[in-house]
Amino acid sequence: MNTHLHSMSRNTTATIITVALWFFSSTLSAQVPQLAQASTATGQTTTAKFHAGTTSNAGSSYGTSFAASVPISILAEIRPESSHVNRVGNLYLLVVLGSQTYMQVTSGNFELWDGTVAKLKPLKAGKTLLAIEPITVVQNVAFGTVGMAGTSLAMYLAYDTVAAPGQLYYSGAPMSLTVQTAVSASFQLFSASIATPIIQNRCIACHVSGGRAAGTPLVYVPSATANSLQINYDTIINYLKTAPNAASLILSKPKGLSSHLGGTVLSASSSDFASWSQFVSSSLTDIAALGSSSSSANIFSAIVKTNAQETLRKAALLFAGRLPTTAELATVANANDTSLAVAIRKLMTGTSFEKFLMESANNHLLTKALSTNLFSIVDQLRYPGSLQYYQTTNNRTERTLVAEALADEPLRLITNVVTNERPYTEVLTADYIMLNPYSAKVYGGNLTFTNPTDVNEWRQGKITEYYRCTICGQAANASYNLATVYPHAGLLSSPAVLARFPSTSTNRNRARARWAYYFFLSVDIEGLADRTTDPAALADTNNPTMNNANCTGCHDIMDPVAGAFQNHGDRGFYRDQPGGLNSLPGSYRNATPKLFQNGDTWYADMLDPGFGTKLAPNADTSLQWLAQEFINDPRFGYGTVYFWYSSVIGRDPYAAPENPEDADYSSKLAAYSTEQTMLQSVAQRFVAGSAGNGKHNLKDLLVDLVMSEHFRANSVTQMTSIQAVELEEIGTGKLLTPEQLNRKMIDVTGFNWRYGTVSALESTYGLIYGGIDSLGITIRATDLTTLMSSVVSAMANEVSCSMVAQDFGRTQSQRKLFPNVELTTLPTTNPTAIRTNIQHLHRQLLGEELAATDAEINATFTLFQTVWNARIAAKKGSAVNTTTEVCIFEGLVAPVRTDANQTLRSWAAVVNYLIRDYKFIHE
Repeated sequence: MNTHLHSMSRNTTATIITVALWFFSSTLSAQVPQLAQASTATGQTTTAKFHAGTTSNAGSSYGTSFAASVPISILAEIRPESSHVNRVGNLYLLVVLGSQTYMQVTSGNFELWDGTVAKLKPLKAGKTLLAIEPITVVQNVAFGTVGMAGTSLAMYLAYDTVAAPGQLYYSGAPMSLTVQTAVSASFQLFSASIATPIIQNRCIACHVSGGRAAGTPLVYVPSATANSLQINYDTIINYLKTAPNAASLILSKPKGLSSHLGGTVLSASSSDFASWSQFVSSSLTDIAALGSSSSSANIFSAIVKTNAQETLRKAALLFAGRLPTTAELATVANANDTSLAVAIRKLMTGTSFEKFLMESANNHLLTKALSTNLFSIVDQLRYPGSLQYYQTTNNRTERTLVAEALADEPLRLITNVVTNERPYTEVLTADYIMLNPYSAKVYGGNLTFTNPTDVNEWRQGKITEYYRCTICGQAANASYNLATVYPHAGLLSSPAVLARFPSTSTNRNRARARWAYYFFLSVDIEGLADRTTDPAALADTNNPTMNNANCTGCHDIMDPVAGAFQNHGDRGFYRDQPGGLNSLPGSYRNATPKLFQNGDTWYADMLDPGFGTKLAPNADTSLQWLAQEFINDPRFGYGTVYFWYSSVIGRDPYAAPENPEDADYSSKLAAYSTEQTMLQSVAQRFVAGSAGNGKHNLKDLLVDLVMSEHFRANSVTQMTSIQAVELEEIGTGKLLTPEQLNRKMIDVTGFNWRYGTVSALESTYGLIYGGIDSLGITIRATDLTTLMSSVVSAMANEVSCSMVAQDFGRTQSQRKLFPNVELTTLPTTNPTAIRTNIQHLHRQLLGEELAATDAEINATFTLFQTVWNARIAAKKGSAVNTTTEVCIFEGLVAPVRTDANQTLRSWAAVVNYLIRDYKFIHE
């Protein structure tokens, strides 16, 4: 048996486990083939029988080779020796691919097996053995759909029993299965949805020999031509491989853009264009998989991932703002990926996780830009609760707290949904708003707070103090007396979000539609097609957004969603026009010729409010209707992954490479395709609730991103020039944001770098160090600049001595930096203790586990010893000078102020050296 059973790769097995449904069945067909050579571990003969086979027709027949697209079931039986029936035993199942073997354990998951009986784990443990033990291994799974095309596997069955201690009974011969090589996904799409309805019925009128487009690279053959399907498919694939900007052009030209002489062939909102877009995307993926010298399927083959403890450290700093505890590290010391995922998920709680969520969400929504002026969000007339803060210097502190609460409201909504483990869809469908004691002063809500001065006490409520106008404006006769039942639609109706993305009388909510598409469906409307620069095309004045083919490609998608925002005016106020009946500006209502009719809530010269091909059924609730359409759209899951990706991985997802003539095009395409596969997989699990915590659970999505190779890739066994391109921005080395670096410093050192009460990293140097103000600077730096490195130098110089003085002022058991030494520990008397503490500093500050004799430890020890020797030789005094030695004691509790042995300043040099390190400011 051991000659057949080896170790199985984690990646291959994960592919099977993720898609195939593995479970026990109570019934089984009697025709399951018997496996030959039933054997025992000791070589003793046995009457036990093992049956297994693969069927595509519910057991009517069995085979060993199947097409990748055919759904198959793998059925098995274990028939113990008669003397073992009704005795307690264990059942085992192993699957082999190539030289790698996994065992299925009681949880249903698969674990690596080393081929020894001692390490073998059961599928079913401690059960009373039946005369026939049926097992359904896989049921109705097309292996080609799960990445198993072109592979072969072997399956073994075994059991043991208390009736024969130390003996193992197993199928000496395996059940074999070959999955045939699959037809590419793009060719399948081409055959089913492109070849006839698009190429033959539309394109070939011009794109044919002798046709108007005969001089272009895209020349097709009629369907009557032999092998026309393959010929036309190859024509498109070759174009995508070789033509500059091919993907963009082949998507824009059928819509009449990019100077397409054939005009509009496919409407952007049509099902045919959706098929065409899907085909192009699938083709790019197939090109990547076949065209890279290290294909998309194996760009990670040479990487070394962070181990479980290293991954947990990174995740803890990211989500919890701290290092993992000793107990947390112990739980994953020898853990599999399932246990590691559980440990990572447990980090997602508390204040630091809430900060992660809010900072990440604000990177997109940018509502913190409004936190200094509450009247950038509300109006003192429509929200009378805000009048007390209008044009007055009184209550300045309270006014600031109110403004911050109004700006944070949408971020708190996301936090509320995620931390309470509600479906993430609620960020759009919430029929409430988040209120704290200060925002409630403006919005109302009829809430009671435990502490009316606690800015962190947030509760669900509704806007109850919003009033529409019968006579608008600020004249003496203005009247804002129409009480309003404010219609909430999560982030879509958030006053802060609407204010941060305002509109105009000509923009007509299009910017809001654009950002809604981008934030929640990951659709970049402006990137759907190239903008024409043809003067003739741009000269059209006949309502071009509805009638000009150069405009409709985008506006047909964007404008109906803009209409769904119809009840919110330019500043975001609900039905802000006279009488409170609509939000249409006077420039439109009073225009000549008059298009506006009484009762209208949207522009007559724009597409009706809707989404895709659907129309909003009720003007009063169009935004709530849009929220439901968005969350039911198949792109919502992917859009959510895209929204949160950069906060975990440290960069935006790759854009598809455009020029096949670039030398590194294939490698870039492989990297892009691999990442897209991962994004889609995470999205599918998120929508389905595959982790078992409910559908659309964002915590599960975050865990999946952390568990990915894109997060955990740490090094490579041997770097090639191709891998240098494919792995360029993958894995560890995410530059910490100012906020994250500040949290890390406080936790790992116990020191808070401040000027008075102001955080140096988050406030004083926040923008210099790559942060954002959400207004003028809205994109975080992901690479260290020269200016940013000067902040790191200032940090190291200013904090190192103070940090050391503070830590030595604590009892040894409470220290974060120096648990192994005292200031009396000298390199001449106890170098071992100093080395041990240096090891601790490398672990604490940099996450490095190094031996006492490692070159890095030697270098740090040499630094300590050199500084110490120099200070002793110079006969330095014991007093620590706060000015000349930049050792500031302000705000510190019981710092050590004397250094008779010259070790405090020597340790300060070491700390200064380490916190400048790449690994301290990156994770």
